[in-house]
Amino acid sequence: MAIVKNMLVIFVCFLMLAACDLNEKTTFEVLFPVEETRNVDLEFRNERATLEFVLGDSLRKSVITIPVSGEQYARLWVGDMPYVIWLEAGKPWIAKFEGNQWYFAGKGADVNNYLNKRYVERIYFIDYYRIPNREFREKLDRVMGKREEALREDVLNPRFVEQERKRLRYVKNNHLASAVVYGEVKDGKLDLSEDTYAELQKAVIEDSASWKIPEYRESMDRVMLALAKMKKLEGSFYDISLEVLHGTISTFKDERLIEYIVNKNVMAYMKALSVGTTGEMDSIFRKWVHQPILVEAYDNLCRANRKLEKGQPAVSFTFPDINGKEVSLSDFKGKYVYVDLWATWCGPCNAEIPSLKKLEEEFQGRNIYFVSISCDKSQDEWEKFVRERQMGGIQLHMRGNNKYMEELGNNGVPRFLLIDREGNFIDANMLRPSDPKTLKILRELEGI
Repeated sequence: MAIVKNMLVIFVCFLMLAACDLNEKTTFEVLFPVEETRNVDLEFRNERATLEFVLGDSLRKSVITIPVSGEQYARLWVGDMPYVIWLEAGKPWIAKFEGNQWYFAGKGADVNNYLNKRYVERIYFIDYYRIPNREFREKLDRVMGKREEALREDVLNPRFVEQERKRLRYVKNNHLASAVVYGEVKDGKLDLSEDTYAELQKAVIEDSASWKIPEYRESMDRVMLALAKMKKLEGSFYDISLEVLHGTISTFKDERLIEYIVNKNVMAYMKALSVGTTGEMDSIFRKWVHQPILVEAYDNLCRANRKLEKGQPAVSFTFPDINGKEVSLSDFKGKYVYVDLWATWCGPCNAEIPSLKKLEEEFQGRNIYFVSISCDKSQDEWEKFVRERQMGGIQLHMRGNNKYMEELGNNGVPRFLLIDREGNFIDANMLRPSDPKTLKILRELEGI
């Protein structure tokens, strides 16, 4: 396998590495298939940088020299998939990506091959959290049991084993909390095992020594969100988000952890609803988040979201309908428009279709259009789905053009918009068709 001899050596310089002894540098190599189009990022000490590769015959190669003091976890991201790795001073390794898995060779290979071992049972899709909770808990116990068994069987560095036991505990807590965050609510209740709340409360243990373990802060954030949801089940996203912030501030002393959780939840709220923050949420953010890069991102998002506020001109679109005719937002001037951003592969989107059909029937012949815009990659699959389901309203397809979604700051589907007769936003994050308040809001529109 011929690879260019004079490889580019990339020195990944993270801001938080300034305190490291620059004499303690270790070099790692990353080999990545030529045909892969995804970016590879290195996440290290809460900083993240995209690797640069030199092209070879069948592989691309990146050589990374990092000042590593001691040993700690990091992550290699392939697109949006994270892979945990272990960096140790004086123990370099070569990582080769093949079949969506990393394989390691070199002095630091043993720990990293353990970390990247492929297991038959895994939890990595959000749908796992939506299965009946008792069934999920049984699966979680099996999955974590296999991890712990592998840790006992492999002969690994005792210092790593101690850290890994902690990390596995945080991984389990994260999954346990995620089953609450994403679990289905039926008849105003979450279907959870009786011990779930007690286990989540026990998971809130502050341990500053674990700060270098990424799963530590992530699990603390997710557990606080789960506890807030259980407390404010009937509350709005804003109510739950504020509960997370208050709970975090009153529970933890480590200001790094408070900053992390406050920033993550405020930004998640703003991105999900495409709104700015005001009043209490803004005050909390300003008090606890001080890293310039985080504050800048917050301010930029506030400015971007102002264009989505009520009364602002709605983001325009022009997409083909199921017959190939170009349809634009301006075609509906003088009418209200209820927009549904969706995809055929999206379970929550499909769950809204019956309720959307009822709305269309309720307002048939009245002063409102129902427009569904699909972000499906396959136009053929979209057309087949629409025809087989006999979907009503006006059906449009993006044809791979994500600019509209980007201008809305949209990170997922379903997403609903309500636009007035002049083409201005009434609500850039409108309630779903299944929400009883939606029918009431539409009925009360002037001139509907």
